[in-house]
Amino acid sequence: MKTTAAASPTQSIRPPTLACISNFPSNTGFAWDFIERIYAGVAERLATRGVQTLVAYTKLDGEPRSLAGSAAVPVEFDFRFDTLRRGLDTLRFVRANNIRAVYLTDRAACSLFFPMLRLAGVRSIVVHDHMSGERPLRHPLVQLAKRVIIRFPGVAADTVITVSDFISRAILARDGAPPRRIVRIWNGVPARLAPPASGLRELLNVAADRPLVVCCCRAHPVKGVAYLLRAFDAALKKLPRTAIRPVLVYIGDGPERQGLEEIRDGLDSRDDISFLGYRTDASGLLTEANICVVPSVWPEAFPLGVLEAMAAGKPVIGTSVGGIPEMIDDGVTGLLVPPADEHALAEALGCLLTDPALSARLGYAGRQRVADRFTQERQLEAVTEIVGRCFPR
Repeated sequence: MKTTAAASPTQSIRPPTLACISNFPSNTGFAWDFIERIYAGVAERLATRGVQTLVAYTKLDGEPRSLAGSAAVPVEFDFRFDTLRRGLDTLRFVRANNIRAVYLTDRAACSLFFPMLRLAGVRSIVVHDHMSGERPLRHPLVQLAKRVIIRFPGVAADTVITVSDFISRAILARDGAPPRRIVRIWNGVPARLAPPASGLRELLNVAADRPLVVCCCRAHPVKGVAYLLRAFDAALKKLPRTAIRPVLVYIGDGPERQGLEEIRDGLDSRDDISFLGYRTDASGLLTEANICVVPSVWPEAFPLGVLEAMAAGKPVIGTSVGGIPEMIDDGVTGLLVPPADEHALAEALGCLLTDPALSARLGYAGRQRVADRFTQERQLEAVTEIVGRCFPR
């Protein structure tokens, strides 16, 4: 790490520079750590061409752990243009730092400010769209205006990277972006997950023969953890008397944490449900899971909870929302259930808990799917190819 000091808009940096623009403070959490690792990977690859990479955070809350040891340089700068003053500050920042490419995360695909960035010396503007959630269609007149504006010279980003075909379709329907500017690059994960400091069973003090059902996500209503708690309780009631009782492990934190604990405490299976809170080694803990569940109830763009579990060779139960069906072929690389359907989720849990051969088959097929399509190396090479087009090799 070269520096964590804020860069002044008037500071001069000579090398051609890529500016990666985050919409969040450093060290925010699961999904944001993943995005920062993309910045770090791209920075390493471009450094061989003599390109410097800055990562601009809205706030530097300590040294960014996901950039540690990389060529990426963190700076505190609110890269925005929603007011005249911020716009002028951003233009000065671009000129002072010799920024030739701007890599935006979850920003609009077009802006009337983009031509100003180009006049300031930016040769390429790339938007990477990771956003989950509903994307309702705008009023027809607003959509028409958007379709007209996006075709003005220099107003649209040069490339919009989406993380799933689901997101690509949503952008085309809502924003009318030219299809040639949209490139789908699936998210990727490392071939081997980093080992945790302590084993999951050691943390829980759970016997080696008890199956572990693991869910790792933010404690927010859209993640559907409440449905999983009740489904797990229902599944346990239907298990054969001779079956070994499983343990449900929830890893995560957020605004719904207290409400989820209250739901758990009201269930018959409350003693079989453990909450670990937010953990930086969450992906490594999956290596001891027997089943992983991603119970989201809103359209997930391309959730890491599915990818990391598949990479670990674990059978995954996911909901049929957003980009999840692009990862899970129902009955082949995992199981799909409708969102917010506690009965279907309980049935899927019971199926895997009582059929070890099916669990093993789904886990193996899921790991192969990740190796074939969703590797970190594949994603980073594709993103670098697009972001680095304006930098000579």
